[in-house]
Amino acid sequence: ASAALPLIQPPLLREHRLYQADWLLRFYGFTAEEIATGTKAGHLDLELDPKLAWAIQHRGLFPLDVNRASRELLLRVPGFGTRTVDRIIVARQNGGLRYEDLVRIGANMNKARPFIMTPGWSPGRLIDNVDLRARFAPPAEQLRLL
Repeated sequence: ASAALPLIQPPLLREHRLYQADWLLRFYGFTAEEIATGTKAGHLDLELDPKLAWAIQHRGLFPLDVNRASRELLLRVPGFGTRTVDRIIVARQNGGLRYEDLVRIGANMNKARPFIMTPGWSPGRLIDNVDLRARFAPPAEQLRLL
């Protein structure tokens, strides 16, 4: 690179996405091939976290019934972490979970809402929405010219 050009660092978001992908491999049961599906030229999507991008690519698996799904499938729901899934499994032994129970457990329902079903909650057409990706992607940003 020329000294006359400004040094452009890789975006920190790229490092963060790699960190997220590493967690999916180590703690969530994903394979490298699963994470790479739908990537552009092998690069992770910088607009969406890898788990959410995977879920959008595999809409046919959703919505999941929170009261019946296995631990492995619950770990693939965006907005559910390992602690949340463990709490869901313990709580559903005492009876069926409702949407409000998931909120109390600490699930990120903003992300999970289109991907789950509970008694009294169904995502309806959210999962089939063409704009599902746009719903989670950050808004476009105007670039500076100078």
